[in-house]
Amino acid sequence: MENVILLSRNTTNSGILTLHPKLAESMGITQITARKIRFGAKTYQSIVDISDELPLNGASLSEDILDMLNIPQHCSLEIMQNGNEIQIGPFIGLLAGYYQSSIKKYLDHLRDYVLLYHEIKGAILVFSLDQVDKVNHLVKGYLYNPRTKQWEEGTYPYPSSIFVMTSSVSTAWIQHFKSIIGNVVFNDFFLNRWSIHKKLASSIGVKCYLPDTNLYGSPQDLYYFLKKFPNLTVKPLNSANRHAYRVLLKDSNSLLITNLTNMESKNYRFNNRDQAYSIFSKYFKDGEYIIQESIDVTGYRTITVRFITVKNHSGQWQVMGSFTRGDQSVKNDGKLMPLVKFEKEIVKDFLQQSDLHASLTYEELNQIAIDIVNELEGTGVHLANAAVDITVGELGDIWISEIDHCNPSHDIALVAGDPDLYYGILKTNMLYGRKLAGF
Repeated sequence: MENVILLSRNTTNSGILTLHPKLAESMGITQITARKIRFGAKTYQSIVDISDELPLNGASLSEDILDMLNIPQHCSLEIMQNGNEIQIGPFIGLLAGYYQSSIKKYLDHLRDYVLLYHEIKGAILVFSLDQVDKVNHLVKGYLYNPRTKQWEEGTYPYPSSIFVMTSSVSTAWIQHFKSIIGNVVFNDFFLNRWSIHKKLASSIGVKCYLPDTNLYGSPQDLYYFLKKFPNLTVKPLNSANRHAYRVLLKDSNSLLITNLTNMESKNYRFNNRDQAYSIFSKYFKDGEYIIQESIDVTGYRTITVRFITVKNHSGQWQVMGSFTRGDQSVKNDGKLMPLVKFEKEIVKDFLQQSDLHASLTYEELNQIAIDIVNELEGTGVHLANAAVDITVGELGDIWISEIDHCNPSHDIALVAGDPDLYYGILKTNMLYGRKLAGF
């Protein structure tokens, strides 16, 4: 039986949930009984009654329960029995920033996550940390109204699951939420590039795809790494407000340093190590970068593919889409090739493989992306939404080039001309939140 309920307000009684007999039977309730009613993190002790005067999927809550739990009647809510509790939901929270003023401007974009609301259902709340009442476990935010298709401000209990969409959440906040609602807060962490590399380097199944990497502790580290790899990339540990650079040792006394964001290059000459150290110090702060063997070197053809990896409603990882700009090493009159969906035919053409071999390579790349996110979860984090960039060389060599786990944008599917996939990815994010919320 469909568990979406027609929820009405009972103004004549208090402390009572009344169910239609069929709805009660589907929940294993055959007589008047006592149950806790749960919405999000809050519960209310009540009596469960049965009445055939209600419509088939009807449920009636006394107004003291509705008001105490702040249950929104305009949402498409479901009901289920869980032990000694009757849960109404799902209630999913989108933690979108630290300040309420900052999340208001994102509300229109966040409507993309509820475009397929009829498949997600429940109460969906966008909120910020500055509007959280830690003492009473309440949060002021914007609840989606599926009738008006608008976000409406209100105060509610903590949600039953929380999708973290911002990097401004401290470990203390995460631990607080988990202490109240359990391990249902996902993408609740931030790992820098070095910690990700160390984790993957300890994996038997994944480490073979890693480029040689070191932590930039001092200019000396970069100098000696250049002796081993004359063409390398220096990336910030954390991507915010810092650029990555290509460092090319042209000969024993000259360098070319290129800003990979704006592609501006500058040549340097040095006569000794100290002069080289001085050049490096202008660009890089000790301990805030990693040094990495360059994958896409001049004269060697490569393609880089972004794999969108998300957990589905069953809690399993899946690759929902993959995208590439193709072979960027080919002369292209300075123009960037458009984003396209990555398909088996691209593998076949780029690597000059047979249909069968190209299919196997394509599947291998998808599996590597899944293996990577599974390995990251081995650090104890709750990951459910990530993007993995993999570079493939013309000889079939495979390299892990980037992992974006901090709320990666999936607009890439729109740019590649596949809006159905874009909305499908966001819906899958929400369905995982629904699973964690108990539905």
